[in-house]
Amino acid sequence: MVAAGAAAGRIAEPVQPIAQGTCRLKMTVAYDGSHFAGFQYQTPKVRTVQGELERAAARVLLPAGRVVGASRTDGGAHATGQVAHLDVTGSADSIQPASLMMYMNGVLPDDVKVQQLQVAPEGFDSHFSSVGKEYCYKLSCGVPDPLQTRQRWWIYDRWCERSRGKPQQPSDLLLDVAAMQQAAQQLLGLHDFSSFMDTKKPAGLGSLKRKKPKLAAAGIKPVRTKEKNMRLLWQADVLQEAGSGDVQILIAGNGFLYRMVRLIAAGLVEVGHGRVSPQQFRKQLEAGSRPALQVEAAPPHGLYLRKVLYELPPGVDISQAAAAAVSSTDEDGTEGSNTSVPEAAAE
Repeated sequence: MVAAGAAAGRIAEPVQPIAQGTCRLKMTVAYDGSHFAGFQYQTPKVRTVQGELERAAARVLLPAGRVVGASRTDGGAHATGQVAHLDVTGSADSIQPASLMMYMNGVLPDDVKVQQLQVAPEGFDSHFSSVGKEYCYKLSCGVPDPLQTRQRWWIYDRWCERSRGKPQQPSDLLLDVAAMQQAAQQLLGLHDFSSFMDTKKPAGLGSLKRKKPKLAAAGIKPVRTKEKNMRLLWQADVLQEAGSGDVQILIAGNGFLYRMVRLIAAGLVEVGHGRVSPQQFRKQLEAGSRPALQVEAAPPHGLYLRKVLYELPPGVDISQAAAAAVSSTDEDGTEGSNTSVPEAAAE
């Protein structure tokens, strides 16, 4: 059985086989990432979302396998629509998803909860079946709110870093949202997003262990090429809440490079403050080189994984997509979704 997204014009990827006598569950998870070192399990002493989910499952289920997430969000990043799967002992008929979700939420900590739980369809894999993701990056050019410190990026902090001082008046913090939107729209379609990939961390072996275990065991990492840095975005919008300084950057596409959304957010803020024009932003994208961006990634606490997609949105044309194999590191650590998608709309 291949991943569910194969029929959507993507390269089929192997689905982790389900052992006999077990049932695969699909769960949608929300969490406040402020006090997590990321989604992926690391060590027993490091707090992760995966670790909390596995501990909860062990308390309410018969022996279960590992929790497999669709995206390995970074430490401090949040999610409202992370998707994961879990193989548990028993048959589909013996599982009561609603009751099981209530039990799990009863033992999970306050900053992570299961929003939906169901028996997964045949062949489902939370990571390999996905065809895209939707992210939201939240920032504010208003006066910092101590109660929202870890829920958005306060531009005040970056301004102080860049100007080596404090803003003289609130208007110094204001963003030209129209210019940011103009720049963001240039990201739509298929592009080499090498300029928006953080190169400080090499591609990980996490998903490689599942795809090609022999290469992973030998320590051979994926070769980074510009072709592997091609991504298709079908949404890139900058929206400001009326009467406030709160701004949201909405990005959706078939896959994301490491810290890609956070680097896009940082680049758009440069446009918003007039340090970079929309035309210069376009040239940074076309340069295909991380140094061309000349900006650090926006902090993780403004990033939200809103949704993992298992069907492409209406109107997204992937007929030209067969050439862009997406097999590189995804936003904040995961390998990209497996939609081989070039030009169409936009991650």
